Amino acid sequence: MQMASKVICLDVNYSCDASHAYQQQRHYVAPWQGESAEHFAKRLLTYLSLYEQHPSFAKEDSNGKAPDVYVQDSQQHFALWCQLELLSEKRLQRASHLADQLVLVLDEQQTNRARHQTQPANQRIFMLNQGQLDDFCLMIKGHMQLSVWREEPVLSVTDGEHMLQLDLNPLITCPH
Repeated sequence: MQMASKVICLDVNYSCDASHAYQQQRHYVAPWQGESAEHFAKRLLTYLSLYEQHPSFAKEDSNGKAPDVYVQDSQQHFALWCQLELLSEKRLQRASHLADQLVLVLDEQQTNRARHQTQPANQRIFMLNQGQLDDFCLMIKGHMQLSVWREEPVLSVTDGEHMLQLDLNPLITCPH
């Protein structure tokens, strides 16, 4: 299913007792042209999972030439490069050289394929299963009001009607 809205108004009420981060912010997020609701949900969940690192969204799909979600330092160096699909080994190597950390946000099938590829040392895989994406798609509206709280290693997201919990261990702990 393609996204019907041109711009989503996202109000986030974020809290994490461990880091003493308590924020209320409004964001405007535009789906990419032709982007599916499932892919958009994956981008938003990645963003919310990295919220305290102040991630940014790519303006459009670059097919792996640029990150989908990223964190840059003050010199515009990529501290974190997140890709929402499995890339060719050549593009993975390029991304791993351009960033301190490379995170692939994949579904179950892509995760199995990625584990059979040569993995750069700074790569991690964060898997979102179909049920999690389906649950989050129910929360997508033109104006989203989300409460997000983090209790290591779990991120909980609710819109007051639906709730989703994610295990963030793959984002916290580097397997290499």
